[in-house]
Amino acid sequence: MPPVRTFSLRDQAAWMREYYPGFQCTATNRDLRCTGRLQPTPLSREYEVTITCDAGGRPQAFVPGLVARKPDERIPHTYAPNRPCLYYPGGEWRSDMKVATTIVPWLSLWLYHYEVWHATGEWMGGGIHHNGPKN
Repeated sequence: MPPVRTFSLRDQAAWMREYYPGFQCTATNRDLRCTGRLQPTPLSREYEVTITCDAGGRPQAFVPGLVARKPDERIPHTYAPNRPCLYYPGGEWRSDMKVATTIVPWLSLWLYHYEVWHATGEWMGGGIHHNGPKN
């Protein structure tokens, strides 16, 4: 098996700037932070999103302003009220993947499923349901 090509955080920022010029990205040898707006469909609202990654870590996405359908209901497939679950930990993300071609599309798809769930009450995005505190 050939060695895996790991992209540096600076490489990831360069790919983000190329694919998503509207995002603001900063990268050091220790961390990556990209902030921008995503609109899952032409009829969707725009979401201000932030994607971060520490050196040797896995990318995380944050979307401020997500709300549950009811006060006592948890938003499906989230780790926290503003932190969507985009992939299986330890399985789907690899360091040879580009944030721009994986995390951003996965986040956009998650936002689409969030909107469908908000309208219907049914999560259609698949995945594993998380247990934890309510959002």
